[in-house]
Amino acid sequence: MAERIEIVPVAGVVDEVRRRLPVGTTVTVTALPAHGIEPTVAASLELARHGFDAVPHLAAAQIPHLGTFDAIMDRLADSPIRTVFAVGGDGVTPQHAVPDGLVLLERIRETTDDRFRIGVAAYPEGHPAFDTSRGIEVLRRKAPLADHAVTQMCFDGARLGRYATELATAGVPLPLWFGVPGRVGVRKLAGIAMRIGVGRSLAFAKRGANRRLLGAYDPSALRADALATLGTTAFAGFHVYSFNAFDGLGALVADQSAS
Repeated sequence: MAERIEIVPVAGVVDEVRRRLPVGTTVTVTALPAHGIEPTVAASLELARHGFDAVPHLAAAQIPHLGTFDAIMDRLADSPIRTVFAVGGDGVTPQHAVPDGLVLLERIRETTDDRFRIGVAAYPEGHPAFDTSRGIEVLRRKAPLADHAVTQMCFDGARLGRYATELATAGVPLPLWFGVPGRVGVRKLAGIAMRIGVGRSLAFAKRGANRRLLGAYDPSALRADALATLGTTAFAGFHVYSFNAFDGLGALVADQSAS
């Protein structure tokens, strides 16, 4: 089963990826408001040069000018990178050159045609700015231009499986990557979960036997629940939010690649 690893582009992370993950691993590089988009692009380009399948996150909120967009796409076009992730990002307003994720998706397609596979975000538990139904409608509008979708981090495997069915019913045929947390400390996970609006599945993960998900995290139960409720909808694999905690990820990727 396919695995992707998401990282945060901080100093030294590319060297850490090279030490801890097999060459050829798909590594997605998030774009955080505090960092700006340049560390994301730079880390992605460096990873691609070292043989990784790097996927930069392009956030509309971090593109203040069309010149910035054009320069980024020129750099990516001259690299081995073949996939990008288009998202609105935190703090996006109509005053930005690219006002939201849909416009960003449209502009990437208009300017690069089929040069890149493009991923978009999916929200099985909604988003702080909109509910699940609104998120599905936005995703339905993006689907004709996108190649796949990646869910926000979720701790409830059954919810992921049901959400995939909801997308199919709504006419969203995109292959779906299930976003699951990696081996990260409980305090960090709790803070991130509440900030991005996945408190419901975090509460589920804390209950009873599921508390183990927040300690020495073993993803097998969560993944099994997701697959058991998946049905016949398009499933791409698991997208692991690592938060740069790499323990066990190298073996996981190698095992999945061999299976």
